Amino acid sequence: MLFRNSFRLLTENFKNVYKILLYQILVAIVALALYSVLILPEFTQIWNNAVTVELRAALGKFFDAFFSANGHELTLIKEQIFSAGGLLQRFGELLVSKLTPIIFTALGCVLVHLLKRFAETLCFFAVGSALSDKMSTYAETPLFGSYVANLGKASVYALVYVPVVFAFDLLTIVAVIFLMSTLDLFPALFLSVTLVVVCQAFKLTFTGLWMPAMTADKKRLNDAFKYENKTEKKQRRKIFANYIVTVYAVIILNLAAALFTFGSALLITIPASFMLFICQQYVNYYTIKGKKYFITYETIATNPDYGDKEHFFDYIDETATVKFDNEETKENQE
Repeated sequence: MLFRNSFRLLTENFKNVYKILLYQILVAIVALALYSVLILPEFTQIWNNAVTVELRAALGKFFDAFFSANGHELTLIKEQIFSAGGLLQRFGELLVSKLTPIIFTALGCVLVHLLKRFAETLCFFAVGSALSDKMSTYAETPLFGSYVANLGKASVYALVYVPVVFAFDLLTIVAVIFLMSTLDLFPALFLSVTLVVVCQAFKLTFTGLWMPAMTADKKRLNDAFKYENKTEKKQRRKIFANYIVTVYAVIILNLAAALFTFGSALLITIPASFMLFICQQYVNYYTIKGKKYFITYETIATNPDYGDKEHFFDYIDETATVKFDNEETKENQE
């Protein structure tokens, strides 16, 4: 099973989860500093504007009157806030007057987000390259060494991958907003979550073989886009189905971590989720290429029906367990 082998690879290489966590924290700190530089000047001006100060005070009084059930005071404050020419309208006019700097600030934040994703992708590429070495030869490649050695190739990959992923995510957000604004709450939530899962699975299916092709087979990016034959193309549906299961599992895991540990376990589950997706990309790639790969030192995954399109994935659960010491003992006995 692709998911099971991916999960076993995750557990066997779990030390990389902590390295991903450390890297993401460092990148997040830098990104947060850049966000602050972009947002704080305009935000401070708006926050300290006389209209905003008056609106904040009125909203405070509104909630006080609401919770104290003071109907007369509540009516007066509602009139002050929501009437024509009231505080809310004046606040909207303030935002319109600062529309140009707000737009530039938003564009700057988008650029910072893309740079953050670019930096994270460099790390994921290095992790993937080290994982490929482990799967093919059981070699322990230091992550820093893999990062430096693959920096050029990873940068080319990230320059294409990050905008593609950003476009997928942006379209997904727009679709979710449309659903939430047009449907009742329950069907909107149901369809929104389903849509997010399907879109993420499709995105992973579309991009998931690029990085393994560039690291395991040293292909150029334009060659990594292509399937080599019709048999490989026909496996996309099964890969897509497995990604749907993985995306649901990741969502459930992270929601449980957020709920039952007050967010503390997210420090582990979020980087572990990224690592799981990387593992699944390589398991998928090695499988459709008919490559044997190490799951553990004593377990090698094989696909004896490589090329048989009817049973292409049927045997991925079967592993050839190699007991090196036992084999040597048997040979000596013979």
